[in-house]
Amino acid sequence: MKTCSKIILISLIMLIPLCGCSSKEDKKAAHIQKGSDYFEAKQYKKAEIEFKNALQIDGTDIQTLMKLGNTFMKLGQVKEAFSVFSSVEKKDPDNIEALGTLAKFYFLDKKLAETQMRIDKILEKDPSNIGALFLKGRVLARRNQVDEARAIFEKILEIKDDHVGSLHAIAGIKAKEQKFDEAEALLQKAVASAEDTTQTRIVLAQFYIARKQLDKAEEQLNLSAAEHPENAGHQILLGNFYLKTRNMEKAEAAYKKAVEIQPDKNRPLVILAGFYNLTGKKEQALELYRKACAIDPDDMNTRMVLARFLYRDEKKDEAEKELKEIMNKRPGLASARRLKSEILISQKEYQPALQLLSALEKDEPNSHRVQYFKGLCYIGLGDPNQAAASVYKAVELKPDYIQAKMLLSEIYFRQHSYELTVEQTTGALRLNPNLYRALLIRANAYMALKKFQDAENDYRYMIKLNPDNPTGYYRIAYLKSGMRQFDQAEPLLEKAYSLNNKLLDVFNLRVRNALVQNSFEKAHNLCTQQMETFKDNDKLLAVIHNTRAKIYLVEKNMDNAESEFKKAIDISPDYLAPYNELAKIYLARKNIELAKKQYKTIISKNKKSASAHMLLAVLYEVEKNFDTAEEHYRKALDINPNYAAAANNLSYHLAARTDKLDEALALARKAKTLYPEDPSIMDTLGFAYYKKGLYGNAVVQFLDCLEKIPDNPVVRYHLGLAYYGKGEKALAGKELANALELKDNFSGAEHARTLLKEINKG
Repeated sequence: MKTCSKIILISLIMLIPLCGCSSKEDKKAAHIQKGSDYFEAKQYKKAEIEFKNALQIDGTDIQTLMKLGNTFMKLGQVKEAFSVFSSVEKKDPDNIEALGTLAKFYFLDKKLAETQMRIDKILEKDPSNIGALFLKGRVLARRNQVDEARAIFEKILEIKDDHVGSLHAIAGIKAKEQKFDEAEALLQKAVASAEDTTQTRIVLAQFYIARKQLDKAEEQLNLSAAEHPENAGHQILLGNFYLKTRNMEKAEAAYKKAVEIQPDKNRPLVILAGFYNLTGKKEQALELYRKACAIDPDDMNTRMVLARFLYRDEKKDEAEKELKEIMNKRPGLASARRLKSEILISQKEYQPALQLLSALEKDEPNSHRVQYFKGLCYIGLGDPNQAAASVYKAVELKPDYIQAKMLLSEIYFRQHSYELTVEQTTGALRLNPNLYRALLIRANAYMALKKFQDAENDYRYMIKLNPDNPTGYYRIAYLKSGMRQFDQAEPLLEKAYSLNNKLLDVFNLRVRNALVQNSFEKAHNLCTQQMETFKDNDKLLAVIHNTRAKIYLVEKNMDNAESEFKKAIDISPDYLAPYNELAKIYLARKNIELAKKQYKTIISKNKKSASAHMLLAVLYEVEKNFDTAEEHYRKALDINPNYAAAANNLSYHLAARTDKLDEALALARKAKTLYPEDPSIMDTLGFAYYKKGLYGNAVVQFLDCLEKIPDNPVVRYHLGLAYYGKGEKALAGKELANALELKDNFSGAEHARTLLKEINKG
């Protein structure tokens, strides 16, 4: 009896693991079956869960991995799909389906070598694999090996004469060869070969649109919609066609029809809302966006469309509320984080925006928009070099990104990098030849480069694009005035003035031209005319009195000038320019105290006036009150850390008169970063290097400076000092002699003579 019990017990123990294995296999099979059922029912999220459950039981099952990968594809989760198919490739390197899918991924990512490697593996095992052959043809076409690509597509048609992709591909080649009839015939054959699909008619319609055969295109799109009345997508395509051809009534009707076909889907509603947004019907757009979100509150992409609409429609509080809810549910959603950064930038919260974008960059290293908005942050933070680097990267990532090219051109222009400005604006104009602002910036850069004919050509094209905009007329007048062609400038200025008589630039240039030609009466008459225009605007009226005062200065009528400046101050006490001008008058009269008083008044009215501190510092330097001068330079830099002139002057003061040489060098380097082509800054940086004993570095800066201002005695003197410090006495003597020959009483001339005598003695 005991023996029998033992046998039964041992048998039970042996059966337990077998039952466990069987139970696991059953569970796995059940999950796979459920997942497959959900997949067939297009319930892909539920299918994903079931396939993942099956893989928790057996993570090596290739078929289940393939099912999960295909599910991710249906969900649009491309990264996850790629990861799964890559895992299959590692586990089963000869899996043709996985290789084919990965080849498509790599092709879309423009990694042709990776694509080719997988195609070759497939064709080695299955030389007639149409999918691999077709992708091979596309790779060859991408590499501009057109004849080889054509041969592949023709080979496919020998295997399957109605292969739509190959018919389309050869049609594309024929179209590029201007063989449009042959291309059309192939596209029509594709339509006949695939009556159960929708894409062929759409491709044929696109061909007709490109050929500007709009009636034929409309016919194909209508046929496509009629053949598939249950498919809202065809009505959307038809609506897009009508929108492109400016038939707004038919476009609206098509979009509405799409909503009628699929009233329970959010996409047609979003499309119709976008149409209303585009046509200025904001309230109707908002209503439809909200309705689309209500259909599926968990569709964060649709909710993001609503949030962005609210933000752009200046409903920022509502936008932020919507965005907060989205980010609570999907904290990692890239589009939400990008919009949050945009909102922060609009609120001038540049540092938090930059932190958000830097974190986003780790997840999206190839996002051009992330780089663009980083550039905006750096501009806001006063770091133009970092801004340029980020925006340049945005352009690299997306070469047709016009917005980034324009921003980069503006950064370069502010940095006086005019050749680079021309390069970026020209790139933008290749993409859109009628981009008004690009023409303006490029023309202004040409002006700075003294390429006057190129500048004039751009300005004239601006006039052609918009003859009612005064800018083009004014800019050509400015160019002609600089060339002293006043007879050509005057009618252009009159035209600009007739278009807008309140433009101060136009008024100022008319006055300046009158003064250059000694037409003082005309200049005063222009002021009288403009005063009448601005009689109800105290600030602008004060500006004209300030201008009239400057006319008196040119006439050397100091008393009348002083009187007009005071009138300007009486009319608009917070207008600061007259205080500056009065200070200059008092300086000319050697009355530094009254001059300082004007700048102190400016500071009392505007605590953030960096320029007033800067000019006050210069006056204190004139009085040799260097400590107070330093104090005001520092205040100017506290207000504006990127005030290059203040950084430059403070650097020179520290290098020349103190032992704060490290700070002097840092300030000079900063100024050079801000204005790399400014010769006075090059000189200061060279002097700071010289004082630090870095004579080689100093020589480089002084030589660069002299390329721009070769006849400056002080820079020659400084170069002589640097050569002397290096022990190159012959070169030092030559530069010191050159300096004294240019001017014998410059600051430092006495020391130059003493040092030159010492060198000559040997």
